[in-house]
Amino acid sequence: MKLLTILLTCTLLFSSSPNALINSQSPYLLQHAYNPVYWYPWTEEALQKAKDEDKLIFLSIGYSTCHWCHVMEEESFQNKEIAKLLNKDFISIKVDKEQMPHIDAHFQNLFLLLKNERKGWPLSVILTPNQKILYITKYIPSFDKYGVDGMTTLLPKMAKLYNNDKVQVIKILEANKKIIENKNVIKKNTIHKSEIANNYVALMKKRYDKIYGGFDRNSKFTLATHMQTLLDIYLLEDNKEALNMVKFTLESMSKGGVYDQVEGGFYRYSSYSDWITPHFEKMLYNQAELIPLYVKFYILSPKARYKAIVLDTIEETKKRLGYEGLFFSASDADSKKGEGRYFVYSFEEVKSAFQKENISNYEELMEYFDITEIGNFEEELSNVHLNTGFEKAPQNTQKALNILRKIRKTREFPFVDKKILTGWNSLMIKSLFIASYFDKKLLIEAEESMRKLLDKVYVKGVLYHGFYYDKKAVDKAVLEDYVFLIDLLQTAYMYTQNRAYLTLAGYLQKETLDKFYVNKKFYLDDTNFKSKALYGDKYYVSALSRLYHTLFTQANLTYDLKLLAQTRGFLEDERDRILKSPDKASEAVRALLRSNAGDVIVKSNKKNLVKIQKDILQLKYPFVLQSTQNTDKYLACDEKTCFAIDKEFKNIVKYIEKR
Repeated sequence: MKLLTILLTCTLLFSSSPNALINSQSPYLLQHAYNPVYWYPWTEEALQKAKDEDKLIFLSIGYSTCHWCHVMEEESFQNKEIAKLLNKDFISIKVDKEQMPHIDAHFQNLFLLLKNERKGWPLSVILTPNQKILYITKYIPSFDKYGVDGMTTLLPKMAKLYNNDKVQVIKILEANKKIIENKNVIKKNTIHKSEIANNYVALMKKRYDKIYGGFDRNSKFTLATHMQTLLDIYLLEDNKEALNMVKFTLESMSKGGVYDQVEGGFYRYSSYSDWITPHFEKMLYNQAELIPLYVKFYILSPKARYKAIVLDTIEETKKRLGYEGLFFSASDADSKKGEGRYFVYSFEEVKSAFQKENISNYEELMEYFDITEIGNFEEELSNVHLNTGFEKAPQNTQKALNILRKIRKTREFPFVDKKILTGWNSLMIKSLFIASYFDKKLLIEAEESMRKLLDKVYVKGVLYHGFYYDKKAVDKAVLEDYVFLIDLLQTAYMYTQNRAYLTLAGYLQKETLDKFYVNKKFYLDDTNFKSKALYGDKYYVSALSRLYHTLFTQANLTYDLKLLAQTRGFLEDERDRILKSPDKASEAVRALLRSNAGDVIVKSNKKNLVKIQKDILQLKYPFVLQSTQNTDKYLACDEKTCFAIDKEFKNIVKYIEKR
């Protein structure tokens, strides 16, 4: 017994002690809780500690399913020598960008301004004690390589600079301030409102990849919001160039490796321009934004594959991220055996499996799925995509897919981040309402999910940012939570005509303006930090841009002319800022187009409106709302008056599309 006691004591003495992240609900912070780095979460206490001790802050921002975040942790934050450097001269702070999107957005924007590079994670920032940027980059290797300083060189260098050369520090800070100020200058934009759509299309054409579809070269993001704007421009102006860019991109994505051809669902982005090799994370927001886009494109170009993509993506999202009607935030790219190993295949394992099931045309199928001996991924492994050289799918395709699924069942699925975020869940549940175009059962599921979300995150009149699945919500909501939830409530009202949803949306809308609109500026949070709201919607839609749409919707569903005028005033104040880089502010451009074109509000009794829900989506006009009125007839109204009335909705359609 004495020997056992000694052994236990030794184990405790020499095991890693947890740092200040140990009490967090964030899976990302908990992944670093036993690092030898003494991490702090982003709190007033940690920031004050840096001031009190006059130490630099090493800020690291990432998230739990981020591949390069894992790499940096393994290389540097588990390294005891690097931990000593950080613990000696820095106050080290970890931020989960999904838990604190306002902190991430602030520093990502500064990174973009200072470095003129694509944003990304992990984001690594060295700050002065009063939170001014001394150094900012993304991934940092542990030792010098790639022509850049590694952690072992950079950390002592920056500590020495700060402690011994305050004059040089001031010069760096002033230079950074000047760059930020110069790039934030907004010039008067002379584009006439009639030219906004064509200007946007011209900019997207410059970014468009004619060979593979999509926008930009090298790594490609799915950019659902950009494509939605192009679709709206097509509907408004019959711009075929806008339509064709979306058509080829969605078709390429549907056949590419950025879509999981085996189980369904979209990966976060494609590592190369040809869509074959993705980064294998599956983010909830990707599914939430691409589902309605494929529904709407199916209406314009009915293909069985588009419907299948929508329904399979929903089922896979429920299976992997679903929890009691709500949804976790993401699944990881990495498996125990390496990045993407759950998803990819070796030539021999697939060949053997196909032969075992007596598939006579196995060679043709392997060519169709691009499973080759040399592979299209790492280590002669292949990610499944559909070979565009085939005019149609070979025989036994479905049987082959079932075998590929069976192979995956022998593997362990990657880590899932079990945070349930208010904003992202709102996006996903809204997509279920829209996907009910294909299956009415989804309408019931969507409404049930929305009620469960409200029950969990809207507690005693307080809205929360979300919660870890088995714990109570603790973090107060930020702008995106309010905006995306309001958008969901407005959608739910139009699909069900339950007035209570619109009433709650109106209450939250007022609270949004009270909390986040300060001194004629919108902010992402209502804390002391005050992160300015931005228009960029690359990874998912900008909350500020979507806010304008919810304001228009609320104003026109309730005939609130004061709110309508206020919303137009917001847009007019921000017009130059939006049009500075319109191709990066797609949802805000949609708001400008919507303001110019105006909404159409279809009115009738509840029974009639529920009956025509599919017809509403099929209208060749993008800005159509539905609201209950006590009449058996259908009315089509604009923001001031009703311009058509008829017993048959098909006749109302003609009036709307003429406009």
